[in-house]
Amino acid sequence: MTVGAPDPLDVVRALRGGVATLDALAARMHLPRDELVWALEEALRQGWAVSSDPGCGPQGVCATGAPVVYAITDTGRRAAL
Repeated sequence: MTVGAPDPLDVVRALRGGVATLDALAARMHLPRDELVWALEEALRQGWAVSSDPGCGPQGVCATGAPVVYAITDTGRRAAL
């Protein structure tokens, strides 16, 4: 992981450990969740990660649904090498 703000590849590398909610990802990376939002949005935009509910924002909270789970894609696996 990089020093300072995480970049999208940091998020993708953390997702190699398995699917995660934003809170779980923050815990895995030892960072406040607010610091991950931009990097997660960029990883999603690049196609390196996928959301279980693309209609929800990166905060992963929808009005009535379960928390959003994020996973690495095959493209993300190749990018994170």
